[in-house]
Amino acid sequence: MLVLGAPATLALRALPGAPRGGPDGPREMLMKLLHSRYFKVISHPVVAGVLFIGSAFAVYYTSFFATLMRSHLGHTAMLVHFLAVGLLFFWVVIGIDPGPRRLPHLGRLFVLILTMPFHSWFSISLMSSTALIGEDWWSALDRPWVAYALDDQYNAGAIAWATGDIPVLITTIILTVQWIRSDSREARRIDRRIDRGDANDPLAAYNAYLANLHARDRRPANSRPPEES
Repeated sequence: MLVLGAPATLALRALPGAPRGGPDGPREMLMKLLHSRYFKVISHPVVAGVLFIGSAFAVYYTSFFATLMRSHLGHTAMLVHFLAVGLLFFWVVIGIDPGPRRLPHLGRLFVLILTMPFHSWFSISLMSSTALIGEDWWSALDRPWVAYALDDQYNAGAIAWATGDIPVLITTIILTVQWIRSDSREARRIDRRIDRGDANDPLAAYNAYLANLHARDRRPANSRPPEES
C-alpha cells in the first residue's frame, strides 16, 4: 500500500528546495539518490528480488539475528532493513513512482511469480528446522509461557506460510488492474493519434491502415470506393 502512494514523488513535491548557490537540501539529496548508479543497480528486478528473499535467510540463518536482537538499535536496524527491501521489491512490481528501469506488466508478473515460492520455502524451512534459530537469545529471555521454543518457531513458520499468500493475491489483483488501465490509456492515445492523422506515428498509421481494410471488407460487393467511381 505504501508504494501505491508514490512516496518518492510525494517527497519531491513536499520537500522545500535548497536556496540557489547553497548546499543541497533533502530534496536535492533525494533526487541525486534516485538518479544514482546505486539506485539503478538495486532497483534491478533481479537484485530487488534477491534482496527481498535473501535478506530473510541471511539474517535468520546466521549469527546476525542474535547479534541484532541484543540491542534496541540493532533490532530497529533489522526492522528498517526489512521494510526497505520490501518497499523496493513491491515498487518494482506495482510501484507508480518513476524510476530508471520500469518493466512491462508481464515482466512484473513474472518477477512476482518467480520470487514468491522462495518466500514459502523460507517459511517451510522454519517449520522443518530441528535447530532453534538464535537459541542463545531466546534462552536468555527465559519466557515462562513458552514450554518448548522449537514449537514456537514451528508456529511462527506456519503463520508466515499461511499468511504469505495474502499479500501475493492482493499484489496480483493490483497489478492486473494497473495492466488493464495501462492498456486502456494506450488504446485511447492511439485513437487520438489516428483521429489527428498523425503520420509520424507508425503504430497509429498501421492501425489506421487496418481500420481502412476492415471498412473496405464490410463494404457491399456492388459498391465501389469513391475514387473508383
